[in-house]
Amino acid sequence: MTKRDLPLDVDVTQKRAKTSTQDLTPVDPPTFNTRYSDPEFVKGFNQAFRDRKPFEDPKSNAKVIEYPYPTASLPNFLQSSTYLQTLREELLTEEFYHKSNDLYEFYQSEDLRLSKKPHIVALKNAIYSQEFFSMMSSLTGIDLDPSIIDLNGNQYLEGCYLLCHDDDIKNEKEGRRIAFILYLVDEDWSAADGGALDLFKCNETGHPVEVVQSLVPVRNTLAFFELSSVSYHQVAEVLSRDKNRISISGWFHGPLKTKLISKTMSFTPLSEQGDIPLEALLNPDYLSDNSIQNICNVFSDQSSIELQRFLKPEIYKTLLEELEALGVEEGAQTDRPLWDEKIGPSHVRNYRRVSHHNRGQIPITLARVQQLFTSKVFESYLTKIANLSFLSVNTELRMFKKGDYTLLHDHALERNGLDVVFSFPVMPNSQESKPAEWDESWGAGATHYVADKANLLTLYPKHNTLTMVLRDEGTLRFVRYLNARVGEFRRRELSALYIVNDDDDEEEDEEAEVEGDDEQDSQE
Repeated sequence: MTKRDLPLDVDVTQKRAKTSTQDLTPVDPPTFNTRYSDPEFVKGFNQAFRDRKPFEDPKSNAKVIEYPYPTASLPNFLQSSTYLQTLREELLTEEFYHKSNDLYEFYQSEDLRLSKKPHIVALKNAIYSQEFFSMMSSLTGIDLDPSIIDLNGNQYLEGCYLLCHDDDIKNEKEGRRIAFILYLVDEDWSAADGGALDLFKCNETGHPVEVVQSLVPVRNTLAFFELSSVSYHQVAEVLSRDKNRISISGWFHGPLKTKLISKTMSFTPLSEQGDIPLEALLNPDYLSDNSIQNICNVFSDQSSIELQRFLKPEIYKTLLEELEALGVEEGAQTDRPLWDEKIGPSHVRNYRRVSHHNRGQIPITLARVQQLFTSKVFESYLTKIANLSFLSVNTELRMFKKGDYTLLHDHALERNGLDVVFSFPVMPNSQESKPAEWDESWGAGATHYVADKANLLTLYPKHNTLTMVLRDEGTLRFVRYLNARVGEFRRRELSALYIVNDDDDEEEDEEAEVEGDDEQDSQE
């Protein structure tokens, strides 16, 4: 595939007004709430954090949440509200960079250790002080290295988010031990503004399955938690239009007492057989010899193609009507919704699909299309238009709604092959004269193909459209997080992965060698 200009991880500088040199007068380090170094407080807090027990201090309202993993909240962390406000104002004069990929979208400053602004420097000196490290080690019971700390400013605007991850970056001897966030949000920030710190519980295999705690940002509160192989968390999408989620965050490092754990996932392929004539379902425009040759030429040149109005109009109309008859939730009025199986874990992907047990509820027309995708007839058709032969196929009927996504992750690497996706999305308020379309300005719900941190191809959901992409070594794909802007729109699709017969490449190489030999013989 031809590389586009859009990088995978976009860095766009958000310019801010510079602080004048006259304002760079050194200030004293901020004072931390003295309650948090009180021996009585430290003893109770440490025991709760270490033993994974709940704790709440009536004098400070500090808390330890024991489940799903120890997480602390220290309100009124800095003594001076005046210093806090000036710190916030200074932070907003830093340059922020737009960070955007499959996992996140937000704005981040450079390493605040490099800042020359006086109140930021004062905070940095306070955090690097022996007093602060001693306090954190006493509260958590974790041996921390005072020489290593990460410190950045973050801004989450409307629509920004950070999906499920564990922050658990380590080597064999040292790694991140504590993640912390100092909130600088507006005083009136509430749950309705979004941006909560969501904590996931894990199943018996160590994979995150659902959010069980949500901590709403509170101004001048320090939140922190111990990092481990199960410390999965996310920053929920910010919903406020006029308030930004502003914070300073980082990690404390320290020696490790445990070895790294590698987690794997298994995938169950679907396999069905059936023969349905192509003429019964497909648009005849795609079946003539001339059309097949044109499609083959485009695919050979670009390794991808999009075929709109793929099914006959009357067939596609019937397919939508049959799905609509099942109800808003595509089966909510029956014993089992159609899209009955939630697919995770959350640090890899989040969407729903039709399970093996629910195949009997698939409407007739959609079932015929899925049967066609697994048939020898359709395989022969793909061979003609892609000039490839195939060994096997996996199919999946899946649905993405607001909040769903897939991520690039070592635990969910797909086999190379031909991706064939038939799209039949839910697009409310569509009119026959002007059908609704997926709005690209949402920045959500597209399939991105990437390689070497470059975006190769972006595909948005479209009615009655088949896309084909040959995904070779080093090329990955993900479905970008469906944010709040998508509303009731949904991706619905029949997704198939055809495993290519590698012998095709060997035959092509042999043919090329023969042609080369013939050419050489003719020259001699």
